[in-house]
Amino acid sequence: MAGELSIVVSMAFSKGGAQCARSESISVDVAGDAFTHQVQLIGEASEEVLVVGGAIGTPGYILIKNLDADNTVSVGLTAQYAISLKPGEVALFRAADTIYAKATTADCNVEYWVVEL
Repeated sequence: MAGELSIVVSMAFSKGGAQCARSESISVDVAGDAFTHQVQLIGEASEEVLVVGGAIGTPGYILIKNLDADNTVSVGLTAQYAISLKPGEVALFRAADTIYAKATTADCNVEYWVVEL
């Protein structure tokens, strides 16, 4: 079977007469059948590695959401964080074997899903 993972991303902007909207979708072939769904407390004092679990052979995509109402979480595939999630924000990107996170001001919970490829 092909295209077992569907990813749809959309964005719309409208302000002061300026507007744009874009939607993209892709289908991804998945060899494995595992995924993980976690809520993890991310500390402010030191970086954390997101727990992906032993069932995931090759991490494919991760969807992550900052559940905190006040604080920001930084996320990256190395200890140099490329993504900053403000309260309630989400990100979707290609995962790696190790995904790092660090809260910037106070401990934060993040919710995430990782799908095996």
